[in-house]
Amino acid sequence: MHKAPLPLGVTLLPLGAAPSSLDAVVALGLEGVQLDAADPDLRPRELGESARRDLAAALRRRGLRASGIDCFIPVERFADPARVERAMDAVHGCLSLAEHLQRVPVCMHLPHAEAPEVVQALQREAQRRGVPLADCTVPVSADASLAVCVDPAAVLAGGGDPAAVVAAAGARIVAARVVDLLRSGLRGPVDEPGASRLDTLGYRVALEVAGFRGLPVIDCRQWTDMRRGVLDTAQRWVALLPSGATGVPS
Repeated sequence: MHKAPLPLGVTLLPLGAAPSSLDAVVALGLEGVQLDAADPDLRPRELGESARRDLAAALRRRGLRASGIDCFIPVERFADPARVERAMDAVHGCLSLAEHLQRVPVCMHLPHAEAPEVVQALQREAQRRGVPLADCTVPVSADASLAVCVDPAAVLAGGGDPAAVVAAAGARIVAARVVDLLRSGLRGPVDEPGASRLDTLGYRVALEVAGFRGLPVIDCRQWTDMRRGVLDTAQRWVALLPSGATGVPS
């Protein structure tokens, strides 16, 4: 019997070029893909209407859906007159593509200190399109109008507690990463024996209590053995709070 895909997304860019990377996600048994504005094959501002339709169709054919779009532009570019227009165009491209893909979240580091007027302008554009603009900044902004993306590895690197961050942000959370900060200082799979720092169960329970209903994204950027790490992370994550899942491919 065909197993339903696990309710998790994964960062697509580290898995290689599309469409082979989409096939890799299917083989991993996951439901979603996290697109990246830096992907030369799927750069949002360069995708016309036809290319966007093709992307949506490619996802549907494989039984996949977009979990969100990453737009990790260095915040200093928004304060640089020579680069701000290009940076804004990139974000607008992501927001437009996100609207086309069922209004999935766009995740980015908002330039709160560098260009607060840009933050306001991007919020207005996101609201106009009905797309969640998820701020990945650590520590989380106290601005209650901002949606939040929680990256537990980044929170741990800043000396914080991911579960406490989730509890404080509550309903503002529209995107959540599944990734650990290992004792080596590197990002990696969750619950690695002898290396894990994340209280993965506490983090997942906090997301459940907060009412998070998006696809948690396995963030395999910078991992040394991505396939094995993604499989292990998916299995460990599902096993924490089983809900009818039957496992992942080996």
